[in-house]
Amino acid sequence: MAFPQPADPTVKKSVTLRRSLAEEIESRTGPRGFSHFVDQAAEYGLALLKAEEIVADHERRVGPLSDEVMEEARRAWSGE
Repeated sequence: MAFPQPADPTVKKSVTLRRSLAEEIESRTGPRGFSHFVDQAAEYGLALLKAEEIVADHERRVGPLSDEVMEEARRAWSGE
């Protein structure tokens, strides 16, 4: 299976994962898809962290988000 190459140059990093997690990822992606999977997971994780930072900044400046706004965000997140 061919995976699209990222637009940015890549760097080689060493990471430590639980064996069971690494084995499950590799069983789904094959050995050549492992790095792509981890790259995508890291990008997703960073997007979540950035969203949390945006919400925290908003709540510091304006106050807590209303239940209505939170429900609208949940619906948008789940594609409803």
